[in-house]
Amino acid sequence: MMGRFFLGIAVPPDRCGEALVRVEDQLAEELDVKRWYKPEQFHLTTHFLGELTDDQVASLLERISLDVQQFAPFSLQLDRVGSFPQAKVVWCGVGGDLAALHRLYDVLTVPLRSFGADRFLHDRFRPHITLGRLRTADSAWQPADYTDLFAGARWDVTSIHLFESVSAGAAGPHYPIRHTFHFPQ
Repeated sequence: MMGRFFLGIAVPPDRCGEALVRVEDQLAEELDVKRWYKPEQFHLTTHFLGELTDDQVASLLERISLDVQQFAPFSLQLDRVGSFPQAKVVWCGVGGDLAALHRLYDVLTVPLRSFGADRFLHDRFRPHITLGRLRTADSAWQPADYTDLFAGARWDVTSIHLFESVSAGAAGPHYPIRHTFHFPQ
């Protein structure tokens, strides 16, 4: 059996969902949005893996389990709004312990190369939470400052997850967690 998978960090709906939805509501007045993401869909992708078989998933779990053990929990917070016009995506960036987040990304990139994940890597890691998919995008668009809405939207990252991207038609995708790699406490 095959599925589309990615590694990522869960964005807790109870800590961040309300702030992200309030930003979406404000952005709706200025953007041509095809679909907004819901709190249960919010996540921060570290590595898109593409299509994997059950055997590849089992191998991946074994391969990165030890690498994850070198990380301690760290904190992230909602930070700013931006867009990727070519991809027609509006997003929320993160702040907090970005050094730990980038180190996690760098360390896991090495073993993931054997799964072909490097074909999905961009020129640099730009951590973000997708808020919505746009019908049209204006490369000159500059978002307002929403930092007041992000006050208190902070969380501790204590694990990284293997998510599956499952199409749900018009409702958009959903992202069930298939495995959790806990950081040692």
